[in-house]
Amino acid sequence: MDRRNFLKLCGGAGLALMTPVWMRGAKAQARDAEAGGPFWLFFHAGGGWDPTSLCDPKGAARAEDPDAMNHYLAADIETAGNLKYAPVAENAAFFQKHYRRLMVINGLDTQTNSHDAGTRHVWSGKLAEGYPSLAALIAATVAEERPMAFISNGGYDYTAGLIAPTRTGNIGVLNRIAFPNRIDGEPDGAPFHTDATWARINKYQEQRQPYLTGAVNLPKAQNSVSQLFVARMGQNEVKRLSEFLPETFEQDELKRQAQVAIAGFKAGISQAANLSTGGFDTHGNHDDSHFPRLQTLMAGVDFAWAEAERQGVADNLVIVVGSDFGRTPGYNSGNGKDHWSISSMLLMGKGIPGNRVVGVTDERHSPLPLDPKTLKPAASGGIRIEPRHVHYHLRKMAGLAGDPNAEQTFPLLGTEDLPLFKA
Repeated sequence: MDRRNFLKLCGGAGLALMTPVWMRGAKAQARDAEAGGPFWLFFHAGGGWDPTSLCDPKGAARAEDPDAMNHYLAADIETAGNLKYAPVAENAAFFQKHYRRLMVINGLDTQTNSHDAGTRHVWSGKLAEGYPSLAALIAATVAEERPMAFISNGGYDYTAGLIAPTRTGNIGVLNRIAFPNRIDGEPDGAPFHTDATWARINKYQEQRQPYLTGAVNLPKAQNSVSQLFVARMGQNEVKRLSEFLPETFEQDELKRQAQVAIAGFKAGISQAANLSTGGFDTHGNHDDSHFPRLQTLMAGVDFAWAEAERQGVADNLVIVVGSDFGRTPGYNSGNGKDHWSISSMLLMGKGIPGNRVVGVTDERHSPLPLDPKTLKPAASGGIRIEPRHVHYHLRKMAGLAGDPNAEQTFPLLGTEDLPLFKA
């Protein structure tokens, strides 16, 4: 599909581009594409993935094992550096290519078998309702003035009112916002007004801004005026997205999501993005259904990294990959796997120690208690790694220390400072 047809025909629910409803003083100043800490891509594997088929492999002891964890043998488990991976799908290609920059967290206790609760816990760091996704929190804290600070393609994108998400189902809508004087919003489309007339319209709007801003007192009216001017100010920034969108889009949906998000990073108008793909809830026929979804997911991550390198933002990018929860040890009567609260996360990019594995699970994929100082299996006592431990460090990496939303409104109370990211 070429760029023009994508902009016109890309389906889905449409794009809802929202801007902040009030200006926020000195923080609402323009930033260049490298400001405000790293860019963030959060990949959500919807439905609950199986880490034992990916980054925490558990093979059968023998071919005739009556209750095999998986249909491959333990002797066939493969390694890339310090990382182990299951010998299925196309795991070998991914891990062999990326292990030097890849960190694996195994034995992640999501504390639930519920899809909604697990997704919320993994991506907000809190099992209970009410906390925003980390992507939204980052975007609101370090890039709230950007017109597409938080892009969401699904997963957990609750914002707690901190910032509005941009949903990129139809890029044509975005172009109509960026190019309001062009028919159908095409950058090279015919104009509604001549350049001279359009310049006069813009000049008149600028002259009216001080009058309208000073003439209203009611909060709703102030918000409306602010929203109008922020949207107008954002038009030129949104135009920049079109400059960095590829001429040809990938057919694969996850890869298209990555192309748009990374173009937003390159344009300096986006800070964090949710990328999402589903199909992992494989209660029946697990291997035949699950392995292709893993292949699609990891191919999407690999493509996103390559696209970030092409666009020149890979050195300032963090990728986090996770899911609702894990899948049960062994197979059910339908040759599927059910819900299991123990999961994994994959991380790579700026500030992430590569070729590193933390967390340990036993042969039946139950987490071993860890010494909180060494992260080695504890002789007694010990703790389990939970999403809050991961979020504690990711928040620091994102520059959220001292932010009132992160530390007062949505704190991670009682979270131990585990040495997760110490190589």
